[in-house]
Amino acid sequence: MSVDIRKELHTGEARATKRRRQSDTRRRTSLACDTCRKQKEKCEGGQPCWRCQRLDRPCLFSAQSAPRKQSFSAQDISDQGPGSPGKIGCHQQNLEHIVRHFLGDVALDEENVARIAAKCTAETEEMESSLNVNEESFDVHFVSRDVAFYSGEFSHWNFSEKLRRNMRCHRNTADSTVKEYWRATHLQSSVHVITEAITHLPPRQIAEFLVGIFFKYTEVNSFYAERSWIQMKLTICYKYATEYTTGDIPWVCSIFAILAIGTQMAHMEEHKSRPDSSIPEDVAACSEDSIGLEFYRVACRLVPDVILAASYESVQAFLLLATYALPVSTGGLSYTYFGLAMKMAIQNGMHRRYIGHDCDTRTLELRNRLFWTVYTIERRTSIMHGRPASIARSEISADLPTNSPTFDSPNFRNMIAFIDLVSWTGDVAEILAQFKKCPRRLLVEYSTRLMQLKSKIAQWWNSLPANIECRDWNPRGPLFRPNCHLKLCYLSIYIYMGRPFIFNSNIQDTSSEGSPSQSSRNVSQAQRSELVSDCVKSALEILATLESLSSNAGLCRASYTEFSSCRAALLVILAQVINSGMSSELQSGLDCGMILIRQMTGGTSSQSEISYIESIEAAIRQLSSNTESDNQVSALPSGSESAYAKFKDWTQSMKKDKGFGSTVELASFSPMSNLTSGAESTLDSNFHDLNDLFNSDWVSNDLNLDPEVFLNPQT
Repeated sequence: MSVDIRKELHTGEARATKRRRQSDTRRRTSLACDTCRKQKEKCEGGQPCWRCQRLDRPCLFSAQSAPRKQSFSAQDISDQGPGSPGKIGCHQQNLEHIVRHFLGDVALDEENVARIAAKCTAETEEMESSLNVNEESFDVHFVSRDVAFYSGEFSHWNFSEKLRRNMRCHRNTADSTVKEYWRATHLQSSVHVITEAITHLPPRQIAEFLVGIFFKYTEVNSFYAERSWIQMKLTICYKYATEYTTGDIPWVCSIFAILAIGTQMAHMEEHKSRPDSSIPEDVAACSEDSIGLEFYRVACRLVPDVILAASYESVQAFLLLATYALPVSTGGLSYTYFGLAMKMAIQNGMHRRYIGHDCDTRTLELRNRLFWTVYTIERRTSIMHGRPASIARSEISADLPTNSPTFDSPNFRNMIAFIDLVSWTGDVAEILAQFKKCPRRLLVEYSTRLMQLKSKIAQWWNSLPANIECRDWNPRGPLFRPNCHLKLCYLSIYIYMGRPFIFNSNIQDTSSEGSPSQSSRNVSQAQRSELVSDCVKSALEILATLESLSSNAGLCRASYTEFSSCRAALLVILAQVINSGMSSELQSGLDCGMILIRQMTGGTSSQSEISYIESIEAAIRQLSSNTESDNQVSALPSGSESAYAKFKDWTQSMKKDKGFGSTVELASFSPMSNLTSGAESTLDSNFHDLNDLFNSDWVSNDLNLDPEVFLNPQT
């Protein structure tokens, strides 16, 4: 390349003028759009830019232009001569030495420098254009309304299709024996797996109650399924003359997953005493969690066929199974289910923007909502538990959900706000990852970036609506719980941002070479101290939000958002106590947090986390010689008989009808479950025989339940 450049430098004035004109047209735009900057792509200029136009995506420009990179110019060279003293002159001499080392003894006047830059730019763009000539695009082909086939760029499938298109140019007829989009249908089970699973459904009224619980406490700020769609599928299940196909397996699996999740949330309809009061006998004998486990096991038997179906309903099924497993095994089983859901979504091309005409608008919106739910929840849990994400953000071009009136839940503004919150969390995670690798002399720069990002997040949060949606925390508001969840996710970002600096906020930014000045070190320490301060304040505010939620709506033991936020807040407070000592504010927050987290005991995972926090708390109290009496939680007044009470009656009637022993496994998600620590599962072994536990005769049973209560559980 150096030989070509030297030849170019000795051409005439006309060619130099031509090169300068080309350089002006090919110069990178001085203002990159926000979309390209976020995707870390080269912006091609224009408003909207050409890259965003080509990819048919929104192109946004912020008010402030991005800082331009420094480049060599004749003005810079002429301002300082080679012999000038100071850092600028020395820096210029080094640059001239580098240029002459690679290009030889060439003149560095204004015209020659412009020619060199133009030549380098031309060769770079020529290499890029050579790749664009053979550029391949991805393909999303709908096999049916529910199933799509995705093939990525430069894949075997795309090359095969290109080869077939070239063959058609020479032959007018195509080979009809070729089977496109082949599926391993010979591995699928028969439809008898569906009819066998349907026999394990509870009575219709119980199913309606659990479905209502699911939409009331689970589908908060993310989309899982349409309620009307679930009601329609339940109607199909309770018809004896229904004929099923193997394509129905995914939604049948989803039905049982929703019922299992409903059992986890069923305790929210109970208005009796809190966990530290006396244990009512009927509550202690309730086996709702065991019932949910059986629903889950029925769904698990369908998993191989759900994978083979590979439809967007398969994505939905694995998303629901992951949601059920969140309070049980967040970083293990649930993380695996989320991975399966993402793989099914990629196989259907749900992560890419569809540009064809074979799919209706409503189905596309359903696909987009499902994908963004899988991506956001999986991304958030991966960040918080130190797991790699299943897909890079740069690989995603799917449209964001739109405000469609045909989708009644969740609230659209809350759903978009949650997606944005996860995106902000990902940005914080990227900067923290850079902190881990950067030299100490650059800590000032990265801490400044973190502070700037913190300011942007706060500005975005303050711009959200505060009436009914997003930031309205009126306990009597229709979106009190969803809004509280958004606030918990927002405050968790500050905890995640400042937590790494709690024990090293006072580390000196020194190094043997290129160490920053004392003023820079002071700035860096002040910034990290501010991050830690915001982290502790956010932890205390999280506990205040959870206390308000507990007093006005109740805490949900199976809610990952509520439990993980409380756990993160307590860990920060304990760390701050170790770091700076116990204060009255921290003492009050610690006492409140321990009461709240004990109310959310449920499942092996949460019990393990609580025991770990309790051991740290006990050690800190022992070190500080500060003995505290046991905290008491005031009992809530008992209300009238609820749908949850009828649900408990049903579980008790099943125990009596099937001749179970007097002792059954206590539900980990039922009230008072945490007071029976150490008790082993004594459930009768016959309980695991689904054919004995469930039978189709229940479908015709009249349980004397009020249908209005189950159809409208929120009333």
